[in-house]
Amino acid sequence: MESLQKSWWLVTVRGVLALLFGLLALFSPYIVIFSLITFFAFFAILSGFFILTLAFLGETDNKGLRILEGLIFLGAGIVVLLNPVSALGGIMIFIAAWAILSGLIQIIGAIKLRKVISNEWFMILNGVISVLFGIVLAGNLVTGAGVMLMIFGAFAILSGIFTIILSFKIKSYKP
Repeated sequence: MESLQKSWWLVTVRGVLALLFGLLALFSPYIVIFSLITFFAFFAILSGFFILTLAFLGETDNKGLRILEGLIFLGAGIVVLLNPVSALGGIMIFIAAWAILSGLIQIIGAIKLRKVISNEWFMILNGVISVLFGIVLAGNLVTGAGVMLMIFGAFAILSGIFTIILSFKIKSYKP
């Protein structure tokens, strides 16, 4: 605890960063979304370049797989960089499909469990909410991404506030 207490300010900085990210995500969600997409694109392009470099200069055992992997990373990064809206749409379609499928599985599971458990309607309700969320998200992918990021922003704000409070509790701790 003593070493944590000496560096309490690092916990504060972490909380402040979470708070700032949360405010940015809440009030400018589309800037954050496209920044993350652009970051991913450059990450994938650079990863592909380094994987290809490793394949040609270093690794000999899995050279063919490394070349394939590098080309996939490089290609994905270029596609995302050239068309970030489509990349965002693809991610949101995946999340929408996952929510719908997950909800259907919960509903089916609840129906099968109704003789074994009581109040299975909670599980059915959870499944219905998941399906409805997936349908609404699929109906408007870009707005859905913005709303999801705003919810994440609210979470980051709360997390930042709680982390800052914790840092001052750590600072004032007396053993």
